[in-house]
Order: sequence, then C-alpha cells, then structure tokens
Amino acid sequence: MRWDSTEEEISTFERLIRKEKNSKVRDRMRGVLLLKKNFTVDRVAEILGVTERTVYSWKRRYKEEGIEGLKNKPIPGRKTVLDENDMEKLRSLLEERDYWTSNQVGELIKREFGVGFTNRHIPRILRKLGLRYQKPYVNDYRRPADAEEILKKDYWRPRWTTRQ
Repeated sequence: MRWDSTEEEISTFERLIRKEKNSKVRDRMRGVLLLKKNFTVDRVAEILGVTERTVYSWKRRYKEEGIEGLKNKPIPGRKTVLDENDMEKLRSLLEERDYWTSNQVGELIKREFGVGFTNRHIPRILRKLGLRYQKPYVNDYRRPADAEEILKKDYWRPRWTTRQ
C-alpha cells in the first residue's frame, strides 16, 4: 500500500523526529517516514535493522493512533511505595546531614514513612533522588596529625647504607 504524503507532511514529520529525545521512538518515526516516502516494508526493515513484522507493527500503530501510537507505552508493574511527595520529603531529610550509610537511610525511611526496604534497594532510591554513592576515606588511627611534615623533614635526611 502506498501512502500519499505531501512535502509539507514529510517536512513536519522530519521536524518531529529531530525534536524527539527517545531513540526508540525516533527509529519508529523514521520507519514511518520512510514508508511515507514510498519505501517498501522490507527495505525499511533492512535500513533500520529490524524485522518486517516490526515495521508492519509500527505502520499499524501509526494508522490507528498517529504519532502517539509510536511513543512508548507505560510499562505495567507494581506502583512505587514512596510517591513524589515522599521522595521530596526524603531528599530534604537527607540534606540535613552530609553523610549517610545505607542502613541509616533505611532506618530513616522506616521511621518517617513506615515502609521497610532491603539494603540492596536503598542505593536505587538514592540514585532516583540524584544522589551518589561514595566510599568513605578511612583514616589510620596510628597516623600522626602532622604526618606530611614529618615525611618532608625526614625524606632528605642522609641515610647510612651498606651498598657500595
């Protein structure tokens, strides 16, 4: 089947492709654009590196729903336990101190929101908030406070050696 598309429709479609941020959606839009330019389904599939069945699916979705049909559908699954307001409140609570351990964050969430998470899930929540994980720098308790000064003084001191 051939699509009768005007140059204006094609240029509008190309502009929408350039604005689209999601690469998968852009590929779908490119596929439909090629179909609008009277490329065959097998040629479009070859150009984009997908199967013909995929191109037919894009074509059907575009005919039924338009551009919205090419966009990603919401993925079904369990709803989040902490909503956006809870996440904002958690962020403000975490900003009260500089350093937190995963255990401390877990206890804070349990105390404030009444929800328990495993220690493996806490870093995922923190990444969602835009926070990052850092390993603490461990200070050696035996190291003197002026260790750098001692090293600078002793380093150039002549040493006796048994080498000849």
